[in-house]
Amino acid sequence: MAGPGMSWQGRSVCITGGTGFIGGALAARLAEMGAQVIVPTRDKSRIGRGSGAIRYIAARDLAAALPGVSALFNLAYDFRRSADENIALYAKTADACALAQVPMLVQASSIAVYDDWPLGDVTEASPCDAPGHDYKAAKRAIERDIARRVGEGQFDAVILQPTIVYGPGSPQWADALAEKMAGGTLILPDRDDGLCNGLYIDDLVSVFIAAAELERGGAERFIVSGPETFPWNRLLSAYAEACGASVRHEPTAPYVPRPAAKPSALSALVQRASAIAAGLIGTARLEKLRGWAMARRPGPRIWRPAAENPKLFLGTGVASTDKMRAHLFVPQVSAEEGIARTCAALRAKYKL
Repeated sequence: MAGPGMSWQGRSVCITGGTGFIGGALAARLAEMGAQVIVPTRDKSRIGRGSGAIRYIAARDLAAALPGVSALFNLAYDFRRSADENIALYAKTADACALAQVPMLVQASSIAVYDDWPLGDVTEASPCDAPGHDYKAAKRAIERDIARRVGEGQFDAVILQPTIVYGPGSPQWADALAEKMAGGTLILPDRDDGLCNGLYIDDLVSVFIAAAELERGGAERFIVSGPETFPWNRLLSAYAEACGASVRHEPTAPYVPRPAAKPSALSALVQRASAIAAGLIGTARLEKLRGWAMARRPGPRIWRPAAENPKLFLGTGVASTDKMRAHLFVPQVSAEEGIARTCAALRAKYKL
C-alpha cells in the first residue's frame, strides 16, 4: 500500500482536468496538503487566476509549466469531442511529460474499458479489448499507450479505473440525475436488481494521491470503487426525495443486450458546438446555462432511467476492489453516508 506519511509540502504538481468535479476536488486536497498545484485550462475566464496554492494557466502553456513538477494527474477528457481528439490531447500531454522528465503520471481511465461491464463482474484481469463505444475505445487506447511509454522508460505511471463517482456537485451522477426528475415523477423498476458501484468523491481523491505516492507504478491498473455496491433504486429514490420528485414503481423486464447504435451526424454537430461554447464562455458557465434550460422545460417531468439506459441501471456487475485495497487505499465513505451528504446538497440546491 502507498506510504501514508509522504509529504506534499512544497511539491509542485499538475492536474489536467483540474477545473472539473473530480479534478477540482483533487486540486483542493493537494493544496490543503501543502502542494503547489498547476491547473491548465481552456476556460478563458479562469486563466491567470488562482487562490493560494492553486494556479490556473492556459492549456497551451502546459509543456512550459512541467519542468520541476513531481507528478501529473491526467483527468482531462472532453465528452464534447471525439475519441480521436481526446486521444490526441492525451498524447500531447504524455509527450510533454516525457520531455520534461515528470517522474509520475497518474491517469484517470474508467471501469467502462471492460467488455463485460456493467452486466458482469470484473477484475483488472477481465477482457477489455472488444469493440465498444468511443469512450471505452479512447480510454483503452490511452491505457495501452501508457504501458508502452512506461516500458520505454519515458516516465512511471499508475492507471486508475473509477466506477460511478458521486457526491455533492457531481455534474454527471448527482446534478444531472436530479435535473431529470426534480418536481416531477421518477419511475423505477419494481425490483432492486440494478446495482450501483458507487464511489464517493473524497475516497477517489484519496486513491489518486495514494497512487502518486507509490514507489513504483509500472503502468499498473487499479479498479476504484466504494466500500459496497447498492441498488440504483436506493440512490435514485433518495435523490427524488431531495429534489421534490415523487416515486412510482413499475414492472420492468430484465435487460436484453442489443447492438449499440452509432452516433448520428446531428449528435456529433451538437458535441462540436458544445465544445466551442465551453471554450468561449467556460465549462462552469455552460453547465449553469444547461441547468437553467432544464429547469424551464415545459410539461410534467417524468423520468424512467431503466428505459433510458437499461444496460447501466439494470446491470448487476460488481467491480472488484481487492487490488486497490491491497496496494492503494481502503475506501472510507459508506453508501449511507455518501448518499446522505449528496442529498443534503441537493436539498439546499432545490430549497427543500
